Amino acid sequence: MNGAIAVYVVYVLLAIALITWMGILLHRDGQIFLHDVFRSQTDLAAYVSRLLVTGFLVFTVGYALLLLDIDTNATALSALRSSVRRFGLLLLSLGAMHSLNMLILLQVRRRAVNRHAATAGRGSEPVRRTRLPDR
Repeated sequence: MNGAIAVYVVYVLLAIALITWMGILLHRDGQIFLHDVFRSQTDLAAYVSRLLVTGFLVFTVGYALLLLDIDTNATALSALRSSVRRFGLLLLSLGAMHSLNMLILLQVRRRAVNRHAATAGRGSEPVRRTRLPDR
């Protein structure tokens, strides 16, 4: 096997491992936000969480593979340089996507809390603020 091919295989394996790990974390930790937003609809929160993670996985694996530019004539060193650069771009992109998703989830949560506060003043259940666990 050509040294460059081995580098590309390692890139794909690392990208898939990173994306899978992030998907697991997003699913687990994102449920706290979604359960807070969908208060009494825990089934809906679980389904939305799974759909978001599925979209995340499909999008990011596809993006990671699009970043991969296989050059069959490359040396192992040039393939490594190219893969490290592309892996860095993948990490920056994932960080930006995560930040954007957090902003969107915080906006959705804020609207749900405000909506709940408005209905709480009319005799329904009191407003309950959820404290996020310390990590």
